[in-house]
Amino acid sequence: MRLTRGTTTVFVPFILLLTAGASRAAVTLDALGLYLAKNGYGGAQLVHLGNFYHLRIQSNGKPANLIVDTGSPTTLIFRSSLKRLDLIESKTTDHVSGVYGRGRDIYGLTTIKALTAGNCTLTNIPVSVASDSSFSRPRSNGLLGLRELVKFGAVLDLRNHLLYLRPSRPGDNVGADIKSILARQGYSAVPLLLEHNHVFVGGAVSGVPCYFFVDTGSYLTALDVTFATRAKLKVAATSLVGEALGGSRPVGITMFPSLLVGNYEIKNGSASVGYFDAEVFGSNSGIAGLIGAEYLAINRAIFDFVSGTLYFSPPAR
Repeated sequence: MRLTRGTTTVFVPFILLLTAGASRAAVTLDALGLYLAKNGYGGAQLVHLGNFYHLRIQSNGKPANLIVDTGSPTTLIFRSSLKRLDLIESKTTDHVSGVYGRGRDIYGLTTIKALTAGNCTLTNIPVSVASDSSFSRPRSNGLLGLRELVKFGAVLDLRNHLLYLRPSRPGDNVGADIKSILARQGYSAVPLLLEHNHVFVGGAVSGVPCYFFVDTGSYLTALDVTFATRAKLKVAATSLVGEALGGSRPVGITMFPSLLVGNYEIKNGSASVGYFDAEVFGSNSGIAGLIGAEYLAINRAIFDFVSGTLYFSPPAR
């Protein structure tokens, strides 16, 4: 999900920075990186621009750029990039959908026979296809989604802007060792819940218990208006519009004294507020909204998709 003001995107600096490019440089690995490298992982540097994490890849030998999006159930290529990447689409009858409901666009399917990121190559990756006309991510060819992150036991390190992948999922002992390494560094562990091709965490806003989607593809943390009302949060109107696959809606903004993700507390923060799709954010679902990229980045989040754990560390002072 992203925000726009009327028809003018708020990401103009993001476009200019990305077209400038970035040089590839050697990365000095920390204790976590060294451990993962010894256990068959390859590392790929992420470019953090506009609150999104971009991953340079080779798709069947063609250069491309995917946003790492834990909110997307599958890896996805935008339809406008198919020809340049020499990919052929097969049609489906499934409508594209997102937090704002179903749109008119129809999903397609294709396969990337060899997807290389950093020094790791994944083979025969099935991907979805969707139009990007109403959900344009400047200079991105698509999204790296949750299915591949889980399948290959990825470790997503937002602190160091690194994604670790390996051709096959490792044993469960890797998750236990990651926990030990990060505990020594003062990280707090939050269990992830994987259901219906989405990843959730338990938490609370202003003392009201709830669940959140965890979405690195969302520019901001966002709450459903029904939950905001139940939590007695004051919502101020804005001229911003939230955009997602499937549609767009106007959003407001609210402030909160406390937001808990597991037992990890984010104090005195803010979130956008909007009307989300009732099928996803129904009144009985317990889902309050989604934790977006800004608080994940500020709190130096690390995702371990081997054990299903999200790690947080307080911002550096």
